[in-house]
Amino acid sequence: MQAPIEGGAIGAAIRTSLTSVVIVGGLLLVPAGLVPGGTWVWPRAIAFVAGCGAISGIGNLALARWRPEHFRVRQQSVVAARAARQPLADAVGSAALLAIGAAWLAFIPIDVFALHALAPPSPWISLIGGAASLVGLALTPMAAWENRFATPNVQIQAAQTVVRSGIYRLIRHPIYLGNLLFAGGAALWLGSYAGLWGFAVLLIATIARIRIEEKNLLSRVPDYAAYARDVRARLIPFLI
Repeated sequence: MQAPIEGGAIGAAIRTSLTSVVIVGGLLLVPAGLVPGGTWVWPRAIAFVAGCGAISGIGNLALARWRPEHFRVRQQSVVAARAARQPLADAVGSAALLAIGAAWLAFIPIDVFALHALAPPSPWISLIGGAASLVGLALTPMAAWENRFATPNVQIQAAQTVVRSGIYRLIRHPIYLGNLLFAGGAALWLGSYAGLWGFAVLLIATIARIRIEEKNLLSRVPDYAAYARDVRARLIPFLI
């Protein structure tokens, strides 16, 4: 039976998507407009923000309409309420990673228009990066559609169970894979090989967070050990 729609869910989905567009757009276009040699009208950044807004908007609206409980879970902060018993390392690390991510996005236009730290990617590499970034962004609502326990922070929820459907049949952490594809692809699409340093930082942080999360899951969620044996891949099937 279809879950009822909560009055504010659709509005919250629209606000969440618009907020993401404003933040990402501002972090890219403001530095691009202010840096010497830059421009306020950066076509690649505008296309990137539009694509991100479209995918984010469709994903959030679909969750709010047909999976309102799943949507509410995704609206939590990276720092959970004390009752959730979030590991301190995850709370501090997640907040720091958000700050690093914002600085990384702002760095990309500075590199593209002023620093020129490395030669820019070829058009084909940029296109592949743009596609990878959008696919990565789409993985979050896809995973949240299947998993109502997919919080933005590490915590164990009441009656949490193992999810084996959808993409979780292939990998254990699809949202983390999506974040990595988004970060690496964004740098390539926007024309900054130097921006891949942000991807490297995210990869290290992701590996650390997976270890924290799986330690909690193995100790507190029944059947997670069996699921981990059945689905060996954390991020990429047959590889990682």
